[in-house]
Amino acid sequence: MIGRTFDGRYEVLSKLGSGGMAEVYLAHDEHLDRQVALKVLSSRYAEDEQFVERFRREASNAAGLNHPNIVQIYDRGEAEGTYYIAMEYLDGRSLKEIIKRYGPLGTKHVASISRQILEALRFAHRKGIVHRDIKPQNMLVDDEGRVKVTDFGIARAATASRMTDTGSIVGTAQYLSPEQAQGTAVGPSSDLYSLGIVMYEMVTAQLPFDGDNPVTIAMKQVHEPPAPPTQINADIPENLERVILRALAKDPADRYADADEFLEDLQRVEQGDTVAPPPVFADEAQTRVLGADDLPTRVQTSETMVRPRPAAAYTSGPPYEEAIEEERGSRFWPWLLVVLFLVILGVAAFALVQLLGGEEEALIEVPPLTGLTLEEATQEITDAGFELGNVDEEESQLPEGTVIGQEPDVGSLAPTGSEIDLVVSLGEQTVDVPPLEGLSADEAATALGQAGLEISIEQEASTDVEEGRVVRSEPASGESVPAGSTVVVFVSIGPEIETVQVPPVIGLTEAQAGARLGQAGLEVAVNRESSDAPERQVIRQEPAAGNEIEQGQTVTIVVSSGPRQVSVDDVTGVSEEEARNLLRDQGLFVESRSVTAEAAAGTVVDQNPAGGRNVPAGSTVVISVSTGPPATTTSATATTAPPAPTTTGG
Repeated sequence: MIGRTFDGRYEVLSKLGSGGMAEVYLAHDEHLDRQVALKVLSSRYAEDEQFVERFRREASNAAGLNHPNIVQIYDRGEAEGTYYIAMEYLDGRSLKEIIKRYGPLGTKHVASISRQILEALRFAHRKGIVHRDIKPQNMLVDDEGRVKVTDFGIARAATASRMTDTGSIVGTAQYLSPEQAQGTAVGPSSDLYSLGIVMYEMVTAQLPFDGDNPVTIAMKQVHEPPAPPTQINADIPENLERVILRALAKDPADRYADADEFLEDLQRVEQGDTVAPPPVFADEAQTRVLGADDLPTRVQTSETMVRPRPAAAYTSGPPYEEAIEEERGSRFWPWLLVVLFLVILGVAAFALVQLLGGEEEALIEVPPLTGLTLEEATQEITDAGFELGNVDEEESQLPEGTVIGQEPDVGSLAPTGSEIDLVVSLGEQTVDVPPLEGLSADEAATALGQAGLEISIEQEASTDVEEGRVVRSEPASGESVPAGSTVVVFVSIGPEIETVQVPPVIGLTEAQAGARLGQAGLEVAVNRESSDAPERQVIRQEPAAGNEIEQGQTVTIVVSSGPRQVSVDDVTGVSEEEARNLLRDQGLFVESRSVTAEAAAGTVVDQNPAGGRNVPAGSTVVISVSTGPPATTTSATATTAPPAPTTTGG
């Protein structure tokens, strides 16, 4: 797979891991130019309808859940005789790996991780989807603490209580809710119970229920109360313990009603507020002998199926009944009941072991082996009760001899004595960076691709290399680098263009502005405009001061030509009223004086300035108005201001 293109689209870069039914690769989506996690169904399961249906369901369920805390599904399909899912690639580790390495985790980390898982579950539950396999192996955590829920392979609608065949249950035994273990209806509260198990494991680095096989563990999920986490880790805050124990209530009605209520209590833990005590576990875990109706006829974990015979095949007499409650004051009956319970439990356990194929068929958890040397991994396999299977070799960035993959996957349940296959690193392959100088960007990308290297393009000014051609690379041509590395290629954009900051010239004279702009290496264009500002003063500039522009570009300045000039109309011989209107329309003020003249009264006989003279807008024109020819005249002067000129010098 590695080094080739899958389904004509996904270039497989490296192997991320393998599980019970699929292998996961890091791939490059050539259509959308992004990295993806490519999950490919193992070829041995491609003809198994049950596994294919589960694989399809995972893609279908997760594709409809677009949430920051849920791994996003990009694509799904069938190719090369199998099925695949292309999903979001998250550079991080599973929560299971984190617990194994750092557990028990601190309160802040537990609250943060749990809150993000709850946000994802709340979103899925509102969409009507119950995950049904909440466990730390299905939680991915990146280096910044972001959590994403994955593997919706056995998720079902909240209204679907079982798988298609009656009496079967699906999930991982250590994280099953009691109702899943009994094969009865499941709902959102089942996921919240499983999250309670995960939180218990985070704060104690231990599972509350474990055993030699899934059936034994399922029995404990149904009937045994968990030991309070503080008995294992005394540093756990009481409020956090209360949250965990409430989530682990056997009766769904005693758990959190939904993810919102769960989140509210988590917030109280983080704020140091009081959390209400959980239900009393003793009331829901009374001593009980397991009967034929206690568990479904088939128990199916996420990777392993166990088919015990019906209870009638290994029991006799009527169905077992609940043990008789202790009689007050009696000392004999409690001990007798305990002895009887232990005898019956031993017989039932022996029968189950025989049904599962004896001790050799007991299911145990596969240990984590990636990162170990082959010698260390072999010892771990032997110590755990398994045998070493096939050992394949692949190139990787990890040191030579380091385990980079395993089958079955970590956390899976497998029979004692079964084989575990390993993939061991051949070490990091190195290649030489090919000659790139002078090539086009496309030619450089092709050369690097043929050498098994990635390309990243940067731009760089150059006076020697033609625009669009490679100037240099980092690492340089001829250097040895790990296969798959990214080479930064610097492509010429031509000679470097110097830029300057436009200086401010508003308020300067035209000559001063031209000199300053010239000193900055800029050209000048001049426009003129009448203005109240002094003549030849710069009143505007474009581009504005402070802008960065190339040297040699032009800056336009607008220079004041002074106030606007008006050519005075000749108003002699017209009436005073008409004269005033004409001059006002020109933006001039009018002052009138009465004079004795031979002209008819009210006629303008003289003006100053005379008609045709140019004057600044807003100037005053004095008109002489005749009072008629009588010998005795009385001179009177009146001044009328015109309206504000429609046009001013500015």
